[in-house]
Amino acid sequence: MVWVKRLGLLLAALVVLIVAAIIYVLVFIDPNQFKDELKTIAKDKANVTLRMDGDIDWSIYPRVGLSLENFGVALGNDPELMSFSKAEFGVQLMPLFQQKIEVDTVRLENLTANLKVDKNGHPNWQVETAGTSTADASSDTTTDSSGDSSFTMPEIALDELALVNAHIIYEDERTGMRSDVVSNVTFKNVRLDESWPMELDAKITQSNLDGSNPLTAEVDFGADFTLFAERQSVSLANLALNSSVSGATLPLSPLDMKLNVAQLDFDLPQENASIEGLAINTLGMNITGQVNAYQVLSAPEFNAVVDVEQFSPKAVLSKLKIALPEMADGSVLEKASLNIVAEGTAQRIKAQPISIMFDDTAIEANALVNLDPLNWDIAIAGKNLDVDRYLPPAKDAEQNAEETTAPADASTGAEQDLIPVELVRSLNGHVGVAFDNIKIKNLQLDKLELDSTQANGKVRVAPAQVSLYDGQATVQALLDVTGKTPRINVSPSIDSVQILPLLSDFMALEKIRGATNLSGDLTTKGNRIDDLISNLNGDLLVNIADGALIGTNYTQMVCKGIALARTESLNDDSFQDDTPFETMRIPAKIVNGQVSTPGLTMQSLTLGVTGDGTISLPTNSLKYETYVALVGSGLDESCAVSESIANVKFPIICEGNYLEDAAGLCRPDVKGFVKAFAAEDIAKAKAKLEAEKARAQEKLDAEKARAQEKLDEKKQEAKQELEDKLKNKLNNFFN
Repeated sequence: MVWVKRLGLLLAALVVLIVAAIIYVLVFIDPNQFKDELKTIAKDKANVTLRMDGDIDWSIYPRVGLSLENFGVALGNDPELMSFSKAEFGVQLMPLFQQKIEVDTVRLENLTANLKVDKNGHPNWQVETAGTSTADASSDTTTDSSGDSSFTMPEIALDELALVNAHIIYEDERTGMRSDVVSNVTFKNVRLDESWPMELDAKITQSNLDGSNPLTAEVDFGADFTLFAERQSVSLANLALNSSVSGATLPLSPLDMKLNVAQLDFDLPQENASIEGLAINTLGMNITGQVNAYQVLSAPEFNAVVDVEQFSPKAVLSKLKIALPEMADGSVLEKASLNIVAEGTAQRIKAQPISIMFDDTAIEANALVNLDPLNWDIAIAGKNLDVDRYLPPAKDAEQNAEETTAPADASTGAEQDLIPVELVRSLNGHVGVAFDNIKIKNLQLDKLELDSTQANGKVRVAPAQVSLYDGQATVQALLDVTGKTPRINVSPSIDSVQILPLLSDFMALEKIRGATNLSGDLTTKGNRIDDLISNLNGDLLVNIADGALIGTNYTQMVCKGIALARTESLNDDSFQDDTPFETMRIPAKIVNGQVSTPGLTMQSLTLGVTGDGTISLPTNSLKYETYVALVGSGLDESCAVSESIANVKFPIICEGNYLEDAAGLCRPDVKGFVKAFAAEDIAKAKAKLEAEKARAQEKLDAEKARAQEKLDEKKQEAKQELEDKLKNKLNNFFN
């Protein structure tokens, strides 16, 4: 146990020696004599100019050091930028006996800084020389910091550098914003070219200059900070930031976010920066990526890759208290992901590709955006988009009728403009779209290709091509909002589209079948649905081949009309349900939403149909009259008609609301049938009279011919008799 006693005595002697040394230092060494040396150390090691108005005192706890109150700090030879209420400098003990000071820790408390930028962009921390503008000064500063080879980074060697309760106020009159920051910062092992473990916590409040509309962020930050003096570069490794933002104007308060960066590097002379291992977590989204930037202080360029892992857009919007409208499919917007590869400069950004997945839809896009002036060139390709899933649920007929008859109210959406005129006027670019397998309003589109330009208040689609229902549709369109009222020009063209499945899917209307061709030009103006319909004008030509009128048999209607006109009965069961035809031609003239079709014709083996009338788009009604002629042979056996009435035109009347009662619109016009029969009887009587007159004339002509023949014979006989008498007289005379 002797060695234990000896060790105890040794430790006791060491403690006594240290205490005696400390007492000696506190009693016999005046710390104020180190003021000049501290200023020199600050200047040499950190390029900082110190103002020391208070006395320097010794401090013992938590370490032997110097304590200073009421002093200011300036960067280099610039004006004083900030002040501190207290500073503590931890010093090494042994150099003090040689009247030298070696600082190993620095603790600065209660920093106060008021930084301001006036409305002209002049900062209060920058002094302008005569004839030098702020912009020039900023340019000079940038040049000096990056290109002055005479600049030398001061030596730094501290075990710890701490900034406690720092309070910085920044006001910018140009933006009308104010930032108030209270923070604590600690660096360990502060030495050049070595890693400095760094910890920071801050409370940042941003508001208007008068303090209104504040947003408050609480931030915790940690990283391994490295300053490379020789090559003038900075590195942050293992960066971790947690923030929580609160404010009355936020939809979600607090809004929390976590950010991690594996490596952040910035090279001042080359003006290059890179971020690797970027990871952001907020609102249930995980965002990863990496960024490289070049010439960031002079002519910025960058490239970046950003990935947003699969997330739920519906959940994100719910957290942000953004209400979604009711949709037909409640399971949509449950999954989405995004990948972007981008590069650009301060004037131009190119994103290629942009990959988006949401629900069952895949989109690939390329975008080129010029920022000054703003314009774009965007190409979008995608597949599998069911728009109907995102539209409001389908309403039944009764509910639609109630809404149709409900009085208009200024507060409802019906009074809202359809076209955002100011937004359209600001558009300037080109968009191309190619999409496979689209469903919209129950229409199945196999392929959609669209090319659109937007400039000077005009949006031009030239063209939009759609493959659908075994055919092709093409549309040329122009939206013009340069005037007070938006104007729309549309030139549609349809080639061999099967009309039955199209109308069945779009309107649940199964009334006509056939391969449809259409061409025309339409114009309208307005910014509400009613105005656009009532101002619709133009011409259309529709041709339908190898088709049929579904659920309507014009032969049956004609035969029923004949039976009614004759007060006879008709066997309806033996008729077919449809009216097949070879061709149907519909030339349409549209004037202010009223559609007329002079020259409508339909031709089949048994029927010839012509018609004319008016279809009113604003009121969803029609008043139409068609004339049906029974032609050829092969009529329904239940409609026994003689050939004498073939080609007689019998009238069919269609009238009513084509949305409410499409099946009961058309019926035979019995009075018209009676008139048709009367006209036919008159025609028969006239034909009989003409025939009798022709026969009488034929008899008269025959009698005349016979009488003339007898007269000619008598004349010939008299002539011959005269000639014979003359010969006899002549003979007698010469004999």
